[in-house]
Amino acid sequence: MSKELEQFGSLFNMTPSVSILHYVEEANDITKELESLVESVDGKVKTIENNPPLNYLRREAKHSGFDYVIISCSIVENKDKNSFMNLISKALRDSGYMIILEDKAQSLDSVYELLETYDYGAVNSIDIFEKYNLIMAKKLHMWGMD
Repeated sequence: MSKELEQFGSLFNMTPSVSILHYVEEANDITKELESLVESVDGKVKTIENNPPLNYLRREAKHSGFDYVIISCSIVENKDKNSFMNLISKALRDSGYMIILEDKAQSLDSVYELLETYDYGAVNSIDIFEKYNLIMAKKLHMWGMD
């Protein structure tokens, strides 16, 4: 897995004070890799575990401007995809990146549809992990759009 994590780490532009939100069922090797990446640039990783209630997520997203949001648990199986995406998108600053790790057995069509609905662009599927599909997308400004 270390080769996979090394490739995963290369996706990030580690600028001073970079901030990352990691939404995951349980902290894992990816969480550790993220923490290791931000250490040298005085950045921060906020990890949200165990699928908390939407109110908790709303509170966390309200005061945030994360550069990256990594979702390491299934969006496809989330019962309230739209509310989740709405909240998680608010946590991400304009031009920030969303990275979704979805089980390889899942169809990605609904993930692509969600990203399009919430105005994400530059959507790429990147084959790094053996167990996961990695989808990376950029939050668009969409100023002046109705």
